[in-house]
Amino acid sequence: MLMCGSDSSCWTRFRILGLIPVARQGGNSDHARSAFGRYVAEAVFWTPAALLPGPGITWEAVDTDTARVTLSSGGLSQSVSIHMDKEGQPTHVSFMRWSNANPEKTFRLQPFGGILSDFREIQGFRLPYQVNAGNGFGTDEYFVFFKARINDIHFDHNKR
Repeated sequence: MLMCGSDSSCWTRFRILGLIPVARQGGNSDHARSAFGRYVAEAVFWTPAALLPGPGITWEAVDTDTARVTLSSGGLSQSVSIHMDKEGQPTHVSFMRWSNANPEKTFRLQPFGGILSDFREIQGFRLPYQVNAGNGFGTDEYFVFFKARINDIHFDHNKR
């Protein structure tokens, strides 16, 4: 079954085959906080240059194999840990995400993360062509609900 969707700080929408709505919610501070966590993690997955040190972005070493980036903006703050192999390539990303994906349907901080693989160099960037992510990362309850297999990446150099 093909399901597509998107979310922002204002809403989440998912549809089966792009046609049949199965989820639509948002418009509150819990949703905005949850979406911000997803935004920061996806920046780590897909656009690492967006997290270069600067205003609202800090980095710290956690241990010899882990770095943590914290992004703060608009009163929200999210830290994401990036675990690397011996060559320094990221293998997985983990963080505590504000979410209601639990049996009680109550918003709380919960483990979330993803595994990055099949890295390829694209115009000076090494990006994953496969990412699997989900709730409960690092626990027995880990549930992968996001699976992405990239076929091609290109940059539009004409945009400014």
